[in-house]
Amino acid sequence: MKKFVHFKKSDGFTLVEMLTVVGIIAILIALVTPALVDVIRSTRLNSAGDGLTNRLSLAQQSAVSLSSEVEVRFYKYVDSNSDLPNQASYYAYQVVQSLANGTEKAISDPYYLESGVVISDQSELSPLLETANPQFESTGGKYLFTPPGSASSSDVTYASLRFYPDGSMRKLTAGTNADASSEEKALAYTIPPYNKSFVTILESRNASNTQIPSNYYCIQIDSYTGKTRVYRP
Repeated sequence: MKKFVHFKKSDGFTLVEMLTVVGIIAILIALVTPALVDVIRSTRLNSAGDGLTNRLSLAQQSAVSLSSEVEVRFYKYVDSNSDLPNQASYYAYQVVQSLANGTEKAISDPYYLESGVVISDQSELSPLLETANPQFESTGGKYLFTPPGSASSSDVTYASLRFYPDGSMRKLTAGTNADASSEEKALAYTIPPYNKSFVTILESRNASNTQIPSNYYCIQIDSYTGKTRVYRP
């Protein structure tokens, strides 16, 4: 007698069911991606802003502890590898000590902002940085800051916030040259009004904006106490 073997039909998905699932996944990805991109962009700005806030605090504390004038210098130059290859922007900053003999000493290495992030050079968004000086050679014929890439050190300009041993802060408001006297350099720094004592970090795509963009990191500094306050959307 012949025996018949019965095969059990296995469960599976039909083509329609698979296409439905793939379609649902695609819709979810389309909905989540913009929110995820916004989170990444906000995180990048937060990281840049927190870094600058910490170094402003470092400069103030160093001025008090060293009983010396200490600056935070904001370097402006053209970076051909950035999102703005033909436009000079504030891409880096550094903590610098001004010694009694007129020489300068770097307290920290330069801090470079992440790709896609700049410090605004618009006076409406960063009035503390509206005056910039050309960078001159320091003692020994060297520049304090050397930009990355093909940019020349002699083409770098900088804005500066100077902290004093009493904890106060002044901003650079007058241009000086390499031959300026100590008195001229001292008078180049003045106390800004509180409503114009801030800098704004934003995405490089908004670098030319004079209006506050939807995503930014603003740091306001009290000139008399050196304390910072952060504003975020």
